[in-house]
Amino acid sequence: MMAADMNLQVWLDTVPGTQPSVVIPYVQSHENGTVRYQLSATKQGISGTSTINQSGDVRLRANTPTALTRFSLSVGERDHCEIKLVLFANGNRAGSYQFECPQAQ
Repeated sequence: MMAADMNLQVWLDTVPGTQPSVVIPYVQSHENGTVRYQLSATKQGISGTSTINQSGDVRLRANTPTALTRFSLSVGERDHCEIKLVLFANGNRAGSYQFECPQAQ
C-alpha cells in the first residue's frame, strides 16, 4: 500500500516524429502501489479553446517509470497550452503538477 505523501517523480515525454505530437506523462515511485490520475490538457488559440480530460488507475512498480496514458496534441506557435495532472493514492491527493504543452519540432 502506498503512502499519500510518497515521493513521486512526474515528467512528460513525446514520441519523436509524430504530427500532431503524441504526449506521454510518466510517473515513478520508490515503492509499489496504485495511483489514480486526473489529467487535463487545455489549448487556447485563435480557433478557440479545446480540452482533453482523462483519468484512470495505474499500478506502479518501485523505481520503474510507468506511462499513465498517451494523447495527441497539436499546438501552434501562438497557442497557449498547459497540461495539469493530479495524482491520488489511497483516496488522498499525492501530487499536483502543471506543464507547458510540448511544441512540435
